[in-house]
Amino acid sequence: MKSKLIFLSLFLYTSMVFAKEGMWLPFLLEKMNEKDMQSMGMKITAKDIYDINKGSLKDAIVIFGAGCTGEVVSDKGLVITNHHCGYGSVQSISSVANDYMTNGFFAKNQNEELPCPGLSVTFIIRIDDVKNRVMEGITESMNDSAKAALKSKNIDALQKKYKDSTGYDALVKSFFYENAYYLFMTEKYTDIRLVAFPPNGIGHFGGDTDNWAWPRHNGDFGVFRIYANQENKPSAFATTNKPYIPKKSFTINIGGVKENDFTWVYGFPGTTTEYLTSDGVAEVMNTLDPIRISVREERLNIMDNQMKSSKEVFIKYTAKRGRIANYYKKWKGELLGLQVNDAISKKKAEEKKFTDWVNANNQRKLSYGNLLNDMKTTYLQQNNLVVMNEYLTEAIGACELMKSASAYKPMMKWLDTCSTLDSMQKYKTSLMAYLKASDIETDQKITQSLFAIYANKIEPSEFTDEQQIRNMYRGSILTSTQKIETLLAQKNKSDIQLLINSDPAYKAYKYYDSIQTGITAKLKKSQLKLTAYYEIYMRALMAFNVNKPFYPDANSTLRVTYGKVEGVTPADGIKYSYLTTLDGAVAKHNDQVEEFTLPANLLALHKQKNYGRYSIQHNGKTTVPLAFLASNHTTGGNSGSPVLNAKGEMIGTNFDRIWEGTMSDILFDPNLCRNIVLDVRYTLFIIEKFGDAKWIVDEMKLVN
Repeated sequence: MKSKLIFLSLFLYTSMVFAKEGMWLPFLLEKMNEKDMQSMGMKITAKDIYDINKGSLKDAIVIFGAGCTGEVVSDKGLVITNHHCGYGSVQSISSVANDYMTNGFFAKNQNEELPCPGLSVTFIIRIDDVKNRVMEGITESMNDSAKAALKSKNIDALQKKYKDSTGYDALVKSFFYENAYYLFMTEKYTDIRLVAFPPNGIGHFGGDTDNWAWPRHNGDFGVFRIYANQENKPSAFATTNKPYIPKKSFTINIGGVKENDFTWVYGFPGTTTEYLTSDGVAEVMNTLDPIRISVREERLNIMDNQMKSSKEVFIKYTAKRGRIANYYKKWKGELLGLQVNDAISKKKAEEKKFTDWVNANNQRKLSYGNLLNDMKTTYLQQNNLVVMNEYLTEAIGACELMKSASAYKPMMKWLDTCSTLDSMQKYKTSLMAYLKASDIETDQKITQSLFAIYANKIEPSEFTDEQQIRNMYRGSILTSTQKIETLLAQKNKSDIQLLINSDPAYKAYKYYDSIQTGITAKLKKSQLKLTAYYEIYMRALMAFNVNKPFYPDANSTLRVTYGKVEGVTPADGIKYSYLTTLDGAVAKHNDQVEEFTLPANLLALHKQKNYGRYSIQHNGKTTVPLAFLASNHTTGGNSGSPVLNAKGEMIGTNFDRIWEGTMSDILFDPNLCRNIVLDVRYTLFIIEKFGDAKWIVDEMKLVN
């Protein structure tokens, strides 16, 4: 009963002091945040943002692909997201002859829109509190594994029950380290088509140099369309499908922004760990981030050299490189931010106050007196496992050939039970995937370098030997189309099994997979123990900070964060203004450096001042607004999220944060953390003027 009262108090309490920090659950805004948001300038209600009884803004938000956010911006299913969120899908439909990354793509009408196989968008139908049903049968006498097993069983049954009764997919997620559980009913659409995509010279302008940095000048957007069947329901691609009719779409405001305007972000932030103890933060700073940064730096250097040598390699690796580099730079900024903010000391100071509070009461001392020490011990005990796991993931996991050999696993399982080999060809696509998506020379160089790092840091083996690696690439079936065809043409089951078991890439995969499986099992036990401790710790923190509003860590579920448009002073003598413009992009243009080369057509538009309705006066010049800064608490997964004004109208698209504030996943500093937003006027300018696709803009509802 006491824990329920604690949760009730945290959901009802609001304070402007914490307005900028937090990723809030939309269905709790009415109780927790509505008054605060309105006091900061919001002109709509919490019901306008989330309502299950009628169309609300939640119905215009989608999970885009596997990990980004998108927003519906027309009554014909147009979706805007980030350029980098659509990059992999556009890469997969590109070729040397049709290089949509380098040249861009702007459909002239709906008939020209391009299908994107494998791409999906997912809507949230409703969110339900299901904690009581998840906890059915759980007792305090159960050990951590037994509790986890029963919770998992209850969740599976609950998800199936919802699916069977509603027809919608259902996913249960835990919050506050399993102190709360909510079920998300969802609907996924899989016929998604490309409508507009700026070339790299716009969408990726500034490249890795400007990534996570300010001032920023890249037009990081892409436009797609959702298609549905005649009943407006999800359907696989079909020529008879029609544009999806949404329950709600965003109005776009091109009136502009000014500093201190209220702004908020609606989307699916990925992962944060705001409630880590000092030992948890130390693990990030001293182990996780340094390993990830060093290994990825080596990997990226090899990729860079190889991509410069071949257009084909560039096309195959540009999206991969972007994904690897994105988190590499994020982790570098995160580590720097945590160091500058002396995060471990800050956490220890908070824990000292908490410990004093615990020790002031015998009952609290009995319940929580050993909690922080127990957590410290668990972190120390798992350190070697964490180190080994990171090197396995970052170094060994970088070998694309070995990972591709995992395709043999289901094939071997099928061979054990099949009665005929007539279905062998069904495995051709997965076996050919490596040759289609990878460059053998590039992959081999990465493997040799990173396996050497693993051998030096963890342990050498026959598979880290340089000659053995060369033999693996020469001898693997997966590096030759002819060998794959020969394998699939075999008529004898035992001959197939012998060939697969003899593949050196499969041998290496099995060796490291067995190590990874063992490490994962041990880490899982340790993580279960830590989760149980954090479950208690969260309840204790809430009792200790009874007047503080708590928000759950991000876990890829729908959230609202809010703040205002504002610049920042990241260091002594340095001030970032809140706005950048096309003039700034042109000033950075350098046709000798690929990542800073603007397209000639855009330079011509700038020279002619051909900006149409998107022009502004800035610093005494006529230009186009490009990006702006705001104090919204965002993270990965918020990429592509709509950035909205006080009326809930779209004013931009979120893409990342400033370098100096990437530690906000662990430690939020309201004076330093800023999210970077692509001004929607630049998006529309590029579509209409550069892409000559005004028909797309005409489909949207624009207001000043």
